Amino acid sequence: MIENLYTPSCIRTFTGKYINVFNPDPELICIEDIAHSLSNQCRFGGHLPEFYSVAQHSFYCASWVAKEHKLAALLHDASEAYLLDIPSPVKAGLSNYKEIEDQLMQLIAEKFGFKYPLDDEVKNIDKELLQLEWEQLMLRKKGRWYRDIVPVIPVTAKGVFLNKFKSLTQ
Repeated sequence: MIENLYTPSCIRTFTGKYINVFNPDPELICIEDIAHSLSNQCRFGGHLPEFYSVAQHSFYCASWVAKEHKLAALLHDASEAYLLDIPSPVKAGLSNYKEIEDQLMQLIAEKFGFKYPLDDEVKNIDKELLQLEWEQLMLRKKGRWYRDIVPVIPVTAKGVFLNKFKSLTQ
C-alpha cells in the first residue's frame, strides 16, 4: 500500500496498518497497535496533573477481576486504540459513537476470544477504578488504595500491558 496521509475513513496505526474504523477488517487489528496506542493515551482526556495511561488503567482492571474475566478486563477499552479515549460526558453527546464503539469492540472480542458486551464484573471494576483514579490522581487525595495507583511512563505501561496479554493468552 502507498503511504497516504488522507486515506478516507482510515487511520494509520503504529505498525503501519491502515484501518477503516467504520468498517474494520479483523485481520488488521493487532495487540501491538492496541498496546502502543493505549499506553500513549492519558486518562481523563489528558487533564490529569501527571500522565496516567489507558493501558495502565486496563492492566489494573485485569488485575482486579476474577480469572475468567481478566482478558476482557484488559481489553475492555481496546476500541480506544482506534477511536481514542474520549471522556464519558463527551461520548454521551456524540450521536453514533456508541454504535461505532460497540461494532469495533465486538470485532475485537471475537478476534481475541472474550465476551462482549462485557460481564458486569468488568463493568463494575472499571467504574470502581474510575472513582479511585478521580480521587487519587485528579484530586490527589490519599486513601486506602493510594499505593495501588502509581503512574508509569508510556513505554513501561505498554510493556506491562503486553506482558499481561501474553500471560493470559498463552
